[in-house]
Amino acid sequence: MRKTTIKQLAKELQLSTSTISRALSDNYQISKETKERVKRYATERRYTVNRYAKSLREGNTKTIGVIICAIDKPFMAQVLNGVYEGCNQAGYQFLVMQSKGSFTAEKECVERLLHNGIDGLLISPSFNSFDLSYLVEHQAKGLPIVLFDRISQQIKTHQVAVDNFLGAQTSAEHLLSKGIKRVLVIGCLEEVWLSRERVDGFMSTMEILAPNEHVCEVVNVDPTNREQLAQQLEKVFAMRLKNEPQFDAIFATTDTFTTTTIRCLNKLQINIPLIGFCNSELSDILIGNPTRIVQPAYQVGTAAVKQLLELIKHPNQTDFETIYLPTKLEEGIAI
Repeated sequence: MRKTTIKQLAKELQLSTSTISRALSDNYQISKETKERVKRYATERRYTVNRYAKSLREGNTKTIGVIICAIDKPFMAQVLNGVYEGCNQAGYQFLVMQSKGSFTAEKECVERLLHNGIDGLLISPSFNSFDLSYLVEHQAKGLPIVLFDRISQQIKTHQVAVDNFLGAQTSAEHLLSKGIKRVLVIGCLEEVWLSRERVDGFMSTMEILAPNEHVCEVVNVDPTNREQLAQQLEKVFAMRLKNEPQFDAIFATTDTFTTTTIRCLNKLQINIPLIGFCNSELSDILIGNPTRIVQPAYQVGTAAVKQLLELIKHPNQTDFETIYLPTKLEEGIAI
């Protein structure tokens, strides 16, 4: 069945299209009788307003684009829940695309969203997004952009991130409070701001609170392929933890590192305390029940939407804000 249009309604009711449109919009210029007649007939013909076309005529789509690295991560699912709530309250909808950690795919996602028509863009850059000049170019053409989770100094705009340094600092303080000073730190192989902040926060806290006493080693691994990541970690754990353990605990700097570490330790039958960033709601039933650094993912989503809508409303704004949201430590099995 073909969709009923305003032109069809106008022809069948012998009215102008402008009269039909105004009647459906409850315009004061149209009499009560005509409004009732038009609305009743539109209902009978199952006519629905094409809100997308209406928004285009008004100069906006009431749609924002969202680009994330991976949609299967608990953290990102929780962020999107916050984005949904923020958009819903403002009468907006959003389109989600994932880059799978690829810079090339990320740029393609932006182009597709622009082709579909968006009023603004929320983006968490991929691990290898070292050059964000393409976003700066889009911004110069009038596209409101807000970065979240993985932020950058390359673009001047609103940004929302978790306080990674503080979360790592809390992890170090927690381990030291348990008398643990020998820690294996799992970091990111690539120059990723998020992981670097967490490694720096952890190592600097150890140095300040336990100078000349701590023994910490940072092992940087590649997060882009889950199976290859597991192989890398298994090799590291077998060498440093299996027979003659060189460390008394592990600190994992990302959700993926935390969950993959659990898998590897279980496979190698290694029992060692683990603390790491992890937003999985199933972590408390995973083997080892790790101590988690939980990120305020939902709040990241709502804050990012609020910032983007502000830019859409005030496109000439130049006073930008970077928001850092605090993490929370949830202790698992006693260390």
